[in-house]
Order: sequence, then structure tokens, then C-alpha cells
Amino acid sequence: MRYRPSLLPGFATMWLAACASTPPNTLPSAPPPPHNAIREALLEDALGEIGRPYVYGGADVDGFDCSGLTHHVYAEAGVSLPRTAAQQRQSGRTIPFADAAPGDLVFYRFGNGLHVTIYVGHGKVVHAPSSGESVTVTDVDTPFWRGHYLETVRVLH
Repeated sequence: MRYRPSLLPGFATMWLAACASTPPNTLPSAPPPPHNAIREALLEDALGEIGRPYVYGGADVDGFDCSGLTHHVYAEAGVSLPRTAAQQRQSGRTIPFADAAPGDLVFYRFGNGLHVTIYVGHGKVVHAPSSGESVTVTDVDTPFWRGHYLETVRVLH
């Protein structure tokens, strides 16, 4: 079963990181990013994977880990993205979370590990959380997620 979202136009106006320099409810500082059709395809596929199981090292519809999900979703949209979260973090440019657009990658640090998610808009990301869980949408404007926020990366320029 594939979930078909109503596409989320525009930008997030929420802030995430406790160390962010942008106050809450501030409008983004950049114009809308290009590649809207690609962003729509990314979101459609990412949201269509909701419910798939987390599988360590997984990168296909049998199950995903966090970077396997992002790798798969970008590939389905015709965009080459490296396989690991560390490589994906280096594949674009860092932007303020306040400027995040649907399809941008949002990274979190847990101990020595990285967790990568796909921004869907309005302070929410889609991701493959951890063993025993499944692909889901999460509201990241909580103390837990803000405490682990690392950076937002725009792959589509």
C-alpha cells in the first residue's frame, strides 16, 4: 500500500536546533529551491515507504536503515546519492533548518553515529528509526530531536 500525500508547498517556518540562530516562526531567508518536480517525487516515494520495516543495512523495499531509505528514495527520483549517512552528509551543502524544503536531508548525531532523515515540511521528517520499528513520519520539533540535531543538507541545488 502506497500513501499518496497531498504535496506540501513552500517551506517550513519552524526552527529545530536549540543552537539555531533563527528564532521560531521566522520566514525562510532563501527563495524556494528549484527541482520542485524532483522534490515532489522524493516525497511521494518517501511517504509511500511508511510502514516498511527497519532492516540494518537495508536499502530496498524488503526493509531500510536510515541511509538506505534516503538512498533508495533519491534513486527512485533519478538522483544519485551515496549509500552511507556520512557520505550523504558530504553530498550537498549545509543550510539553516529554517530554510529546509521538502526533500532536504536532516542529520542527527547519536553517540558516534549519524541518523539521516528526509524533511517533508512543517517540522516533520520521514525516516527509518531503528531495529524493531518501521519507516515513519516524526515531528522533530521536540526537545529530544532538537538535542540531537546536527545539520540540514541540501542535495538538490
